[in-house]
Amino acid sequence: MTYVGRYAPSPTGELHLGNLFAAVWATYRARRVGGRLILRMEDLDVARCKKIYADHILEDLDTLGFQFDAGPGTVDAWGSYVQSERLSMYEDAVKALDAKGLVFACKCSRKDIERMASAPHAEDGVMVYPGTCKGQSIGDEALTAMRFVVPDRSECIDDHWAGRFSQHLPSEVGDFVIRRKDGVFAYHLAVVVDDIHQEITEVVRGRDLLSSSPRQVALFRALGAKPPDFAHLPLWVDESGHRLAKRRGDETLRALLQRETPGQILGRVGRVLGVSEEGESLLLDTLLQRMDDDLGQRESVGGD
Repeated sequence: MTYVGRYAPSPTGELHLGNLFAAVWATYRARRVGGRLILRMEDLDVARCKKIYADHILEDLDTLGFQFDAGPGTVDAWGSYVQSERLSMYEDAVKALDAKGLVFACKCSRKDIERMASAPHAEDGVMVYPGTCKGQSIGDEALTAMRFVVPDRSECIDDHWAGRFSQHLPSEVGDFVIRRKDGVFAYHLAVVVDDIHQEITEVVRGRDLLSSSPRQVALFRALGAKPPDFAHLPLWVDESGHRLAKRRGDETLRALLQRETPGQILGRVGRVLGVSEEGESLLLDTLLQRMDDDLGQRESVGGD
């Protein structure tokens, strides 16, 4: 089977070094086996996603030397590489799950769930949906969210870097939203549908998304598809040990490119990986050639 990977940024802000780190590794994992790598723009969050951010993402990646086998603007058999242009596929997936009795309408808000004294909590303190609306006739579905009925089992992944990770879905996740009350399709549903249709064989992304993998595996299986392999990266952190985030306004790649060359920025990644010297500039191809696949059990990188 041909390796197919994806780099899938969300245009809710400018890229930062953590996003670059993920792009480097997605590229490395694909190129080392002669596979394909696509760029997918995940822009379903209509309140936060902006076209200017999407444009800047494409410009910055190009400036840094990244090349993808397909991406926004590509016309091929796999459809659009922009999520907002794939809505009919997500709707078809909801209908397919509904036909199997695996979705139900839910009128509960987040505050409703938080107010329920009997609502269970996962070990990490996240509220688990208690099943309030399950099996009920809600009425006008346009005013309700749609939830996926999780199977009564644990889902386990053997992650390339993070190791084995398992969740008992009923007690640790609960039936989760796949389409919001406002009609926006949830991240979990959209990425699974996209990965199925675009024939993704491995998902490379940050460690912060590791806990979402079991519920996505359940969706893959419910839609009759084989889940891809997973490789969750250590998170890039700042000097205080906080992971970089667009919402916090951490320094962006676009700002760095105003005062550093692409080679200097890629050299930072090389230093973190131990394959370049202080002050050394690297072309992307050179960085990829020096890399190996060993990240150990590190939870984070960076910190300078």
